[in-house]
Amino acid sequence: MKFLVFSVVLCAFVATSTAQTKSPVIVRMQTALGSMLSVVRDLSLANTALIKDTEDHIALNSAYVAAEELYQLFPTFGTQNSSLLPLPSRTRLESAFDSFRNAVAAWEGALDGRTVENLTSTFQNVQKEFLNLAGVVYTL
Repeated sequence: MKFLVFSVVLCAFVATSTAQTKSPVIVRMQTALGSMLSVVRDLSLANTALIKDTEDHIALNSAYVAAEELYQLFPTFGTQNSSLLPLPSRTRLESAFDSFRNAVAAWEGALDGRTVENLTSTFQNVQKEFLNLAGVVYTL
């Protein structure tokens, strides 16, 4: 998790220092990604609590609330904004975003079963795909 935070903070620093040369769509995506970082942190805290106690209803509720907050940010990466990007960038973004969205959906499925193994592996995939998405967005 520390690597995740460090990576995105570093990317945010680079993005803000070059924001004047970026299109408004890219700046919106980078800003949304910064917001996603906070939500992914909340997901991580809820996931850790659920791994410790799979019947922790407060952590389960927190996980669902954070997931809903994450879904509110998804339209920023939709076709309305991505269609304004050059084709190679759009293809990379759509692929990374689809992988992240699928990882989040798999993690939500693991919330239903609440086994430690599934919660651990699916959330590790969420983190991996988030870093991949961050790498793509910040190189736009």
